Amino acid sequence: MHIVLVEPEIPGNTGNISRLCAAIGAELHLVKPLGFSIDDKHLKRAGLDYWHLVKVHVHESFVEMQKLYCGYSFYYCSTKAPYSYSEKAYTMDDVFVFGKETAGLPEHLLETYHEDCIRIPMIEEARSLNLSNAVAIIAYEALRQNDFPELCAAGSIV
Repeated sequence: MHIVLVEPEIPGNTGNISRLCAAIGAELHLVKPLGFSIDDKHLKRAGLDYWHLVKVHVHESFVEMQKLYCGYSFYYCSTKAPYSYSEKAYTMDDVFVFGKETAGLPEHLLETYHEDCIRIPMIEEARSLNLSNAVAIIAYEALRQNDFPELCAAGSIV
């Protein structure tokens, strides 16, 4: 599984997501420009001591990332998406793309890949979920659909 953060802005969110990726064996892709330095202390603190367990890729652009993973199924996660994340069937090689915290994904991606856009249902008055929470919800749905491959059943919440 691949988690892509397009222009992430908040180091704590990216750190939390890196910890999730480490725990589930997903690869983390960061698309520039980043709103922080990779050496940021908040980023490292949020990831705790899991950094050695996660494969992190930094890409100059989203187009570069797409070319490297041509042939993979991409899902674009947005509050504006037409499909609930639970309506799609995922494989463990899928690529889940998330936008920056303040603006989400660029409109041209949502228009171009309309059929591959997914959302997490929520009440109409809610603007969005925290990015790291959204990544966790969708990643664990993909894992659930694939019977949690290679994950230990004795995992811990804390």
